[in-house]
Amino acid sequence: MTRKPSTPPASPGPRSRKTPAHARLDALVVTRLWALQLAFQARLDRALAGLGLTSAGFRLVGELMNAPTGLKQRELAQRLGVKPPTVSVAISKLEAAGVVERVDDRDDSRAWSVRLSPTAPLAPGVHVLEALERDLVGSLTAKDRRALLNLLDHVTTRLSRSTA
Repeated sequence: MTRKPSTPPASPGPRSRKTPAHARLDALVVTRLWALQLAFQARLDRALAGLGLTSAGFRLVGELMNAPTGLKQRELAQRLGVKPPTVSVAISKLEAAGVVERVDDRDDSRAWSVRLSPTAPLAPGVHVLEALERDLVGSLTAKDRRALLNLLDHVTTRLSRSTA
């Protein structure tokens, strides 16, 4: 019986070599936060797709949940960190779906405010978030969960201060 010659292991390509810069990046918390943000948004988008929402649209809804009298489009754009035309497109889609409504602004007769529709189906979106939280952090102890919340609050506060 003849043996086939074994194939030598592939030599590591240029991408598999760790440079000092790679090692420095691997040690940074912010690279993990960035990866977390991207993975979370992708996962949330998949979970919300069944409701006809995106994470961006759901974030807009979340801002309106915290502003019962509504917000001007410009205010929404600032809170979401996007341009007003982007918010306008999202508002139009959510309005067509019966989630939000445009109403006369109380303080400026030339402007519109956007608020949640009284019949907006909010419970399914909240259920998506609750299920996602159970899946992602449900195995944490109460102590670890509190520690995580404190750390996230700390980082969020520092980020907020640096952009003010």
